[in-house]
Amino acid sequence: MQQATNEQLEKITSSYVQAATEMNSMLRDTVNATLESVSIMTKGCSDMCNSLSNLVQKQLDQSMTVGQSMMSTTNVNDLVTNQNSMLKTTFDSMMSDITNLSQMSSRIAQQAAEPVAKNLNSSLSKISKSKAA
Repeated sequence: MQQATNEQLEKITSSYVQAATEMNSMLRDTVNATLESVSIMTKGCSDMCNSLSNLVQKQLDQSMTVGQSMMSTTNVNDLVTNQNSMLKTTFDSMMSDITNLSQMSSRIAQQAAEPVAKNLNSSLSKISKSKAA
């Protein structure tokens, strides 16, 4: 009787140790996936900041060009023509830059979500397998 109790206790202890080991492995994988995601987000934010900085510099350069062009006009018709041309160019440039930034932020978000999604799918698969066993 005592031997049967000891065997049952060993089985229970073994199953708890195995469950704790599996949980530890899943937690480690979750932390690694989170760190990978944060790393991707950090690099992405750095890239976005660089792009925004370049955009600001580009806008300042365009403003200087506009100012110089406006100062060099000799009559009102030239002024209006230059202004319309520059507004169109600036608007087109801004729309292109906004589209690029939007695509960049979407790409960064997708790349940052991938490690976490893979880990979640893996964890759910492991959990469902252990429940089935």
